Amino acid sequence: MSQPEAPNPEHRSSGAIICFCVGAVLCGVAYFLGVGAVIGALVSGNDPALVVGSILAAVSLGLAAILGGVLMLIGGIWMVVQVIADQTGNASEQRYRNIER
Repeated sequence: MSQPEAPNPEHRSSGAIICFCVGAVLCGVAYFLGVGAVIGALVSGNDPALVVGSILAAVSLGLAAILGGVLMLIGGIWMVVQVIADQTGNASEQRYRNIER
């Protein structure tokens, strides 16, 4: 019987990238849908229901863009902190030495 493989120490760093990418996708989708909401408000004519719906959509998508920006900021800081922590000579560096290359 072979021994089970050691867990990959780099697996823990995927959380920061996922946080950053979710924020980037949220910003992109909010921008794409926000442009449509603003155009919808402009071309709605005199229908107040379409104007109110488009304005509410633009506001909510603006909030989604802000949330995406916050997630990107958190993910970016998280990645930088992990890189700095990996460069220090702490005991956490020992985890890389147990992996066979």
